[in-house]
Amino acid sequence: MNANESAETLRLTLEVWHPGCWVLDVTSQVDVGCLGYAIYTREGGRASTHYTVYGNDQDVIEEGLSLIRDHPSVYSVSEMTQGYRQGPSPTPGNTTRDLLVEHDGKTQISDAFTSRGFVYGAPADAFGDTERWTVLSNASREMIQSLLDEIRDEREAEIFVESIARASRAETPDSLPLDLLSHRQREVFQLARKRGYYQHPKAITAGELAAELGITTSTFHEHLHKAEAKVLDLS
Repeated sequence: MNANESAETLRLTLEVWHPGCWVLDVTSQVDVGCLGYAIYTREGGRASTHYTVYGNDQDVIEEGLSLIRDHPSVYSVSEMTQGYRQGPSPTPGNTTRDLLVEHDGKTQISDAFTSRGFVYGAPADAFGDTERWTVLSNASREMIQSLLDEIRDEREAEIFVESIARASRAETPDSLPLDLLSHRQREVFQLARKRGYYQHPKAITAGELAAELGITTSTFHEHLHKAEAKVLDLS
């Protein structure tokens, strides 16, 4: 390929688990999520990362912050003042706290991706026992699979590819503003789309989807209606 030719840019959505991650230690213990925007790792492995911690109420946020501060891989936590954000910046939860965290960068998997040419396409979203990554690459699909296998072997990581498509908002099925949703709302909404709930006629009922998720049909409808209102900008 000469200098005047451009490679296809691919957008990957990944579900990632890797051992020893202090962020997943926290999110697997308490019902908060952590959005990681940028990590700067210095010589020796000490790192600084901007995180937004989100949850459904202030009590759960405080519980999450306590776990972060007490974690042996975290050296210091600085809270940013309210009004730090410029312009709209949606997060999945009802309440948030912005932090600058000094921590052991060797527990993170970021360098394994960036050293292989992957670029952040969105903040890394840790919730429960997995991280959701959106990354960009101009490597071929075959090379991407090879690179992901390298990361799996190097970091003993579990990486599930949720989607891989051209990085065109108009052509990408995930171009809806799903970052507006809570994790439960996103789970319900994406499952409904995947299982054909929005097809005509419906390929599956709300009751069947609720049973698959282990929730009541009324709870399913509640999550789905809230998700639809946010995605369609009706809230």
